Amino acid sequence: MANVINNKYGAMLAEKHSLSRLCVNREKLETADLIGEVLTIEDCDIASDVLIDGELTTFSIYTFKEYPGKFLYGGTKLTAIAPDIIEISKNEKKAIADLGIQIMLKGVRVKSGNNFTDVMFI
Repeated sequence: MANVINNKYGAMLAEKHSLSRLCVNREKLETADLIGEVLTIEDCDIASDVLIDGELTTFSIYTFKEYPGKFLYGGTKLTAIAPDIIEISKNEKKAIADLGIQIMLKGVRVKSGNNFTDVMFI
C-alpha cells in the first residue's frame, strides 16, 4: 500500500527528497508482474547517481496508464530508453502521457544464464 501523505509540507518534502516525484504517494510495481502486458507509458523519470550498497547507480522510474497510483523501477533497458522519451516529449512540446507510447516487457534468458527484461514497442 502506498504511503499517502496528507500534510502539504510533508508532500513537498517527500517530492523533493524521494528518488523521483513519480514515487510520491504511489505503490511500487514488480517487473515480473508486468511481463507480457501491453503498457502505455504515462510518465518517466531518471534517478541519477543514487548511492545503493555503496555504489553510485542510475535507473529509471515509470508510471503506466493501466496502473494508476503505482510506479516501476526500470531495469537496464528501460533506463536506456527513458532519456529518449524525455527528449521526444520536450522536442514535441507534449506531455509523455500524450505521446501514446505502448510497450510490452519480455523476459529473456541470456547465454550466461542471467535473466534480462527486454522492451518491445507496440
